[in-house]
Amino acid sequence: MPEENKRIKENELDGVTFPVITDRHTWQGKRRRIRNIIYGICGFLLITGVFLLLFKAYQSYGKSRLDDYAATHGDHDIDSFRADIAEPGSGEEYEELPEGQIVYKGRLYEYNDDIMSFLVLGVDSRIGLSDVKIPGYGGNADMIALVVLDEAAKSLKLIYISRDIMVPVQTFSTDGFYTGKQEMQLTLQYSYGDGREKSIRLMEEAVSELFYRIPIYGAGAIEMEGIGVLNDAVDGITLTVIEDLTKRNAKLKEGETVTLLGNMALDYIQYRDIHVRESNNMRIARQKQYIGAFFARVKEKTKENLTFPLRLYGAAKDHVLTAITTDQIAYLSTAVMGCSFTEEDMFSVTGSITKPDLYEEFRVNEEELHELIIEVFYRPID
Repeated sequence: MPEENKRIKENELDGVTFPVITDRHTWQGKRRRIRNIIYGICGFLLITGVFLLLFKAYQSYGKSRLDDYAATHGDHDIDSFRADIAEPGSGEEYEELPEGQIVYKGRLYEYNDDIMSFLVLGVDSRIGLSDVKIPGYGGNADMIALVVLDEAAKSLKLIYISRDIMVPVQTFSTDGFYTGKQEMQLTLQYSYGDGREKSIRLMEEAVSELFYRIPIYGAGAIEMEGIGVLNDAVDGITLTVIEDLTKRNAKLKEGETVTLLGNMALDYIQYRDIHVRESNNMRIARQKQYIGAFFARVKEKTKENLTFPLRLYGAAKDHVLTAITTDQIAYLSTAVMGCSFTEEDMFSVTGSITKPDLYEEFRVNEEELHELIIEVFYRPID
């Protein structure tokens, strides 16, 4: 190395000072450092690329297993749906329609095969979800919602279903023997299971039947005590109170803007005055408001950290019961976070409420249910 290109500095070791020759400032030294930086960047990009490919493969595996689950649990009963929405004199027209298509109010529609539906249950159980229970004591499903994902259209919709909707409920004796179907409030179908997987499966069947056997790709239940855990995992939810709930919590005064923390979140979405008629409808309105704000908060957190949905699940897993696995969650978290979602994307099954005895009964408005199914699960053919 030429003398002028060398740099000499002094180092000291055990009291002895000695010169060290370095080429840090020479062209050769600079070129070596640049090469090492390039190698480091390339190595980082390679590792990142491999990680992303593995993650994508993991997500694809999750999606394929969701598809397999839905395929084993029946298909949408389009024939019955056609018959129920048929207008006078339209019989021949319906017989000539291709599979998957319907005519409604003079317009042609096709079933949207891109959508995936998931059932979400909020369970009121004093002893949680961990223990198997005898039929009739499994707890009630206080919150029932169908989440409908269309990844292709980047659309997410949520359908609220009243717990008091009257449906054919599969009943079982306390020793587990099937005793037939009785018309009861939908919430009781969960109770007639085991408080765990069987209860969720019975609810899947009941909700799917209500929507003409719409395929359900997965389901999960959360005990109400887990709401506070989820709420605090996103650092609380700020909203304006839309109903006076000071009987339950002095801070929940109508019109006040509050940040829900801990059990305040549960108070806000669970409480209702059973002595006030149609109080469940107001509770559903509060739940809609909360879920919209919660989704926005999760989306914000996920932008900061792509693994946040998995961390969120990890925080609440002791309060959640679901057969949806981490690979499926990995797929769903990315798909859902890419969707838009506002209060306009939230729907409710409508109907009328009567109270023939101690408990309210909700009767579905069939025509409005048909319109809801078409709006959410079908797409028009121009």
